[in-house]
Amino acid sequence: MHETCKSCGTVFELNQSILTKNIQWLKCGVCNEKWALPSTTVENPIENKNKSEKVKLELASIKSIVEDKSKILAKKSNPVLDQKNKTVAEIASELSLSKLNENNKNKIKNIKKENDKKKNNKLNILPFLFIALCLTFFLAIFFRSTILSYSFFYIPNHTQNYIEKINSIFAKIDLPILADTKNLNLTNFVAKVQEQEIRFTGAIKNISKRPMLVPRIKILGVREDRKIIMEKILILEDKIISPNSEISFNKLVRVNIQNQKDNVTVKATLLKKVF
Repeated sequence: MHETCKSCGTVFELNQSILTKNIQWLKCGVCNEKWALPSTTVENPIENKNKSEKVKLELASIKSIVEDKSKILAKKSNPVLDQKNKTVAEIASELSLSKLNENNKNKIKNIKKENDKKKNNKLNILPFLFIALCLTFFLAIFFRSTILSYSFFYIPNHTQNYIEKINSIFAKIDLPILADTKNLNLTNFVAKVQEQEIRFTGAIKNISKRPMLVPRIKILGVREDRKIIMEKILILEDKIISPNSEISFNKLVRVNIQNQKDNVTVKATLLKKVF
């Protein structure tokens, strides 16, 4: 314990165990000031012992009560207490699991978003595909003759097998296969009468840069009085004329000429319809 001199303020450390009831006052070793010792500082050792034993008993009883309570609480599940009792490893494993779960959830969300985007893209592409198919169909109808001419140019045998069927289908909707007579010229056409036969010779020239379907040739025999005495259609064996080239023909046609002395004019024209 500590005692302070009231005169000079010097602090002294006293051993309380040596103090007895016979000591009534204290003297300062610095200024020789004396002051009375408070009665509370002097205690009976027996009483002190009894008090310490009493305190020990009280602490023991408190300890037993706390242990009983802790046993009861241990039987019951307390989430707060369980959380406090968890080790660092357990907490780390739980955190890692929760992080993995969050990552998995994020992955699932991203996959769903990607799938939704793909579905939306497919839905957005469908109208364009439909429009493209319609345009392709209409362009194929519009350029049917050009497409068939290129087909004869590259795959003649295959095209020959199907061209009549294709023409019959288009003829039903009044869209027959036509030759481009604007880029075709009939040259060196000659007709020679041989008794009841007429020989027709000439050439058809293609002045374009793409292959052309060979047209049919319509021949008319007209007398001086403008009467038509002969009408024939020549169908050539060739199917196409290559770009910037020509094909020649030599056909013998049998006709019924009543009077060979009549002055007859022969005219030839190219027909657009191939069939």
